[in-house]
Amino acid sequence: MCRAITSTAMLEPQFIHVAFGLAIAVTVLVEVASRSAQKTFTNGEGNDGNFVRFQRQYLCVYLLAMFADWLQGPYVYALYASYGYSDGENARLFVAGFGSSMVMGTFIGSMADRIGRRKSASLYCALYIGSCATKHVSSYWVLMIGRVLGGIATSLLFSVFDSWLVCEHNKRGFKPELLSNTFGLAVFGNSLVAVAAGTVSQFAADFAPLSPKPSDSPQFHVGGYTGPFDVSSCCLLVCAAMLQSMWTENHGDTGTSSGNKSNLESMQEALKLVMDQHDVRNLGLVCSLFEASMFIFVFKWTPMVTDPTATERPPYGTIFSTFMVACMLGSRIFSLTTQFLPVARVGQGLLVLALAAHALPVLAEGNYTLCFVAFLFFELSVGIYFPMIGTLKGSVVPEGARSTIYNIYRVPLNLIVVTALLVKIESRTAFILTTFLLSCALMAQTILASSLESRSKDYGPVSTGKGGEIEAETIGSEAA
Repeated sequence: MCRAITSTAMLEPQFIHVAFGLAIAVTVLVEVASRSAQKTFTNGEGNDGNFVRFQRQYLCVYLLAMFADWLQGPYVYALYASYGYSDGENARLFVAGFGSSMVMGTFIGSMADRIGRRKSASLYCALYIGSCATKHVSSYWVLMIGRVLGGIATSLLFSVFDSWLVCEHNKRGFKPELLSNTFGLAVFGNSLVAVAAGTVSQFAADFAPLSPKPSDSPQFHVGGYTGPFDVSSCCLLVCAAMLQSMWTENHGDTGTSSGNKSNLESMQEALKLVMDQHDVRNLGLVCSLFEASMFIFVFKWTPMVTDPTATERPPYGTIFSTFMVACMLGSRIFSLTTQFLPVARVGQGLLVLALAAHALPVLAEGNYTLCFVAFLFFELSVGIYFPMIGTLKGSVVPEGARSTIYNIYRVPLNLIVVTALLVKIESRTAFILTTFLLSCALMAQTILASSLESRSKDYGPVSTGKGGEIEAETIGSEAA
């Protein structure tokens, strides 16, 4: 049976184009169904002018920040290679980025809770601009500094923006169930800006040749693959300006006692909370294991859909665009299913789908078409995952240490990814590993879903959790 599964030939471009068109058509249909169901379910509550205005304030800034990040992604490795660095040297640069995120992330998160999430989001812009500036210098150690700055900036991107949203949403008195709607729109918009960023970054990279050539003595370069990083810096400057004009400040540590604590004390207290509170810990396991699997997938999907004996390579740009459409579809499926199912149970379903999508390539190695289909379903699960996990973190994680805990969740994630990069595991072994990680994530999600249901008789389509109670007991801060 396994031999029969793995005997099929290369992935045909026509199949990819059909999948792209079908994904768009299904996304449109699900979007229509989601909007219809949402109107029925909420009775128009989501149409409140203040809430819509608040959503726009968040999404405009968040999506521009993500656009700046997406602009850089396709050309980081290519730029290092154009400077003459080997695959091994490239790998060490990437390890530096994940390592700095792992080591510095928790301290940065604790600082964000204390000094304010808007200030920390502005710091993200500043650090990433600094990282982009280093890309003009071909010195290996300057590039290493850039990777460290980029790793810290990434920790801020994936913690303080969500933290600001949840705190501000609660502070302004909006209904808890509307939070999942904002997260769903954020993932949908993020997929759109990813596709747009691919086009813009390609134009920027082709706009002018790299000058001077890396073989020449000057180490400062312009043009070529540095172009996307310059465009990203401009976007980050605009993002920083929008932060100051559109966002208000909010903090995590608002209590008097917590306000006198050092960053180290706040981080230690947050870590103790993660270890002591079952729901917070299980949610962290889901975050770390799923997202570690996602990053490993990013590094390993290409060879799994590429026939080494073929004369032509698949259209990777079209494949990436199809993945992004599948991710958009997942965000719309989330918005539809949460009208009828609890968010935590939706999380169980997406993890089953992700688990199957990673197990199939292990059995179907060499069947490039089947691997491509499996990866489409994994991207679908990614689109469901981010609004799901954002909603659950908003209800389970205490406000007083939100950014700190979000970054604690990223420590095992980065550790797993760094280890995978250093060991240089082959693609099939990587998917065996991610299948195991996703199995563990599914178990943690199942325990979390049962716990949330047992703790609240009023548990509905969106869990409101017990974050405020946990916060009062363990942090001593006022619930948002």
